[in-house]
Amino acid sequence: MAVSIPSQHKRAAAFINALKPSAARQEISDSAQAGLYLVMQPSGALSWAVRTKIEGKPAKVTLGRYDDEGAAEDRVGTVIDPMQALNVTQARVLAERVIADARRGHDPRQQKIARTGLDSWFDDFMNTARTKGFKKGPVKASTADEYERIIAKSIKPNWTHIKDVRTIDYRDVEKLLAKLTPGAQRNAFAVLSAFFRWKPVLRAVGRNVIELADAPAKPAERERVLSHDEIKTVWNAAGKCGFPFGPLVQLLLLTGQRRDEIAELKWGELSDDLDAITLESVRTKNGSQHFVPLSPLAQTIIKSLPRITDADGKASEYVFTTTAKTPYSGFSNGKLALDKNCGEPALPEWRLHDLRRTAVTLMAELGVRQEVNEAVVNHRSGKLGGVHGIYNRHNYKNEMRDALEQLATRIASITANNVTMLPKRA
Repeated sequence: MAVSIPSQHKRAAAFINALKPSAARQEISDSAQAGLYLVMQPSGALSWAVRTKIEGKPAKVTLGRYDDEGAAEDRVGTVIDPMQALNVTQARVLAERVIADARRGHDPRQQKIARTGLDSWFDDFMNTARTKGFKKGPVKASTADEYERIIAKSIKPNWTHIKDVRTIDYRDVEKLLAKLTPGAQRNAFAVLSAFFRWKPVLRAVGRNVIELADAPAKPAERERVLSHDEIKTVWNAAGKCGFPFGPLVQLLLLTGQRRDEIAELKWGELSDDLDAITLESVRTKNGSQHFVPLSPLAQTIIKSLPRITDADGKASEYVFTTTAKTPYSGFSNGKLALDKNCGEPALPEWRLHDLRRTAVTLMAELGVRQEVNEAVVNHRSGKLGGVHGIYNRHNYKNEMRDALEQLATRIASITANNVTMLPKRA
C-alpha cells in the first residue's frame, strides 16, 4: 500500500525527516494536495514537484527543495525556483497556485528563475552569516569580511566550471585545494566546511561534501616569542612607522590582545578617562565581553593619537583608521614597513600574533598567576575553563590592571632608550 505525506504540518515534517534514501529514486505523494509529491534522490536530496496538465498535455513542474523550516522570502508562492526552500505548507500553497495557473492556460514553468549557480548560493550564505548566523547568532563583521575575501579570491575563480551546486562532490573540493598555498587551503577549507554544513546546502546536495574530502594539514603550532632585543627592535620600528600601524603594534604588545580586537577598536569602547577598554561579546573570539585595563603607557599612546574625520568633518568611530569609515586593515603593507624599519639583520620569521604570545610570556616571567594571565587575554581553556570557570565568578579586574602595569614597566625597561620608566600604580 502506497504511503503518503500526512496532512497535518507537524506530522508531515516528522514523516519526511524519518524518510530514508534507497538505491532508487522515490516519489511520495501528498495526502492534502492533489498532484503534489516529494522526490527523494538516492543521495538523500529532497525536492517538491507537482504534476498537472498544461495545454492538455501532462507536465511536471519542480517547485523547490524541501526544508522543514521553509523560507520567509516574499516571493515564495509566487515564483517557481528549483532552489528555493519550501516547507510542507509552502509547497502545498505553491502547488495549488501552479495547478490553478495551468487550468487558466498559463504555463507556470515560464516563471522559473535559475538559482542553482554558485554566485547565488554564496550570496545567500553570506547574507545568512551577517544577519541570522548559523548557531550562535550573526558572525562577527571581521569574520564575515574574511569569508567574503576567501570566497572571492580562492573559491569562485577556481570553480567557474561549476554551474549547479548540486553537482559538487569531494573531488571538486580536493582539486580546488590543490591549486592553493597551504595557508589559503586551510582558509578555503574552513569556509567550505561552514558552507556545506549550512542546512539549505545540505538539503540541496543531500550530503555533507566536505566530510569526504581530505582536510589540509594543520600548521605546526607556533612557539615564537620575541627576545628582549627583538622587542626593542620592533618597538623602535613601530615608532618609525607612525600612525596608524605603529601605535597599533605597540598596543598589541602592551595589552596582549588579538590583532583585530585592537585594529577595530572604537572610541566608544574606551572609558571616559581612557584607563580601560570594554569589548562586547560580538568582538571577541570566545563570545564573552572582555574588560582590558590600560596601563599609563598605553593611555599615553592612545592620547597621542589623532582623531580622524571624514570629508564632512564628522569624527570617525574607529581609533585606527585611514578612511574614517572603516577600521585599519592594511596589515600586509604595514608589516612590510615594520620589517623594513627593523633594519638588518632582519628578525627571524615572526608574525603580529607573536606579540600576544610574547606579552603572555613576559607576564608569566614577572610572576603573574596563570588565571590572571588568562583573564588578561580572555582565554578560557586553562585555569578559567571547566568547573573553575563555571563557579569562580571573580572578574580579576584589579589583578589584571596590576599585571598589565607590570608588563608595561618591563617593556619600558627593555626599550629604555625610547620610553620613560613608569612608577607602579598606587
